[in-house]
Amino acid sequence: MPIHHRLKNLLFGSTSGMTRQEAMKVFRRDHFTCQYCGLDGQNNFSNWLVLTIDHIHPRAHGGHRKMDNLVTACRPCNLMKGTHVFSSMEAAKKYVLTRREDWRRRFEEETKAAAA
Repeated sequence: MPIHHRLKNLLFGSTSGMTRQEAMKVFRRDHFTCQYCGLDGQNNFSNWLVLTIDHIHPRAHGGHRKMDNLVTACRPCNLMKGTHVFSSMEAAKKYVLTRREDWRRRFEEETKAAAA
């Protein structure tokens, strides 16, 4: 795979044929902010590097690639949501934030145990 394709995948994730211009429309609309956790990719370059485009209704379950089905998501939130289907964006966000908190607790437990 040519280096520019690998870089595009790194910066924009697997967009299933989405052009950079299409991805940038979603990022701009969402102010370069993860729509799940609020990670600010507009004012922080390191955060911007982890932003991806998420399909609210996953492509794996027939979701389309139209603006009303696309949101900006950081890689961790996008991975946590996965291909689950939700009744609304709010339900998806609640699920992702709950999983993030579960993972935060696990992280704290594991790092505390490792330090002991």
